[in-house]
Amino acid sequence: MKRPGPFHTLGAGVVLALGIGVLSAQTMPRTDSASASSASAGAPVAKATTSVAPEPGETAAATASASPSAEPADPTPKRAEYAGVAQGNGGLVAVSIKNGKAVAYFCDGRIESWLKGTAENNTLTLTGKGGSLITAALGGGKAQGRLQVGKTKWRFSAPLVKKPSGLYRATAVVRGAKVVGGWIVLPGGRQVGLVDVGDAAQAAPRLTPGSPVTVGGTRLIPEDTDAFIDTL
Repeated sequence: MKRPGPFHTLGAGVVLALGIGVLSAQTMPRTDSASASSASAGAPVAKATTSVAPEPGETAAATASASPSAEPADPTPKRAEYAGVAQGNGGLVAVSIKNGKAVAYFCDGRIESWLKGTAENNTLTLTGKGGSLITAALGGGKAQGRLQVGKTKWRFSAPLVKKPSGLYRATAVVRGAKVVGGWIVLPGGRQVGLVDVGDAAQAAPRLTPGSPVTVGGTRLIPEDTDAFIDTL
């Protein structure tokens, strides 16, 4: 039996080494590709979003349509009483306001006038018999403007007052004649008034607010403006 020569032994060793290397490469785990696959499988997929910027003016228009503008509130008091002096005459003027309606009374102890009208946007416009007229502005805690009775005109200023000051009126029918009394009471007690009995005026008795008065044997009950502002 022949022994293999040195060249045969060396060749067999090379072949064996190459075979072991190939086998090792085939069985070795592929860490890089596996890690890359795992990372790809576990990573969340970002969703594409689309944002459209509003056209100029769109935001303002949307806000305006969602919140329609309200009309400004009327600054005129809902309820107020004013009383003061007619300048150059010395007579008294009283004005009462309730929910946009207004009544007024002027009296100097000799002549008188009842007026009615409106109060809006801090402005008074009232008219009465014989061309009587009041135009006035409200503000600063007073009503001030012009008063006309017949052909005579005066300016007046009437501060806000609280009851028992203010305007009072009493009505009755006595033996077929209509009786109408009017009073203006100022803070401090000054007052003036007339009672008209069948178109004949006479001085009104002194009024204690809340108490009746007697005129010619007739008992009258003066009332504040809440009782007659809607019917004057």
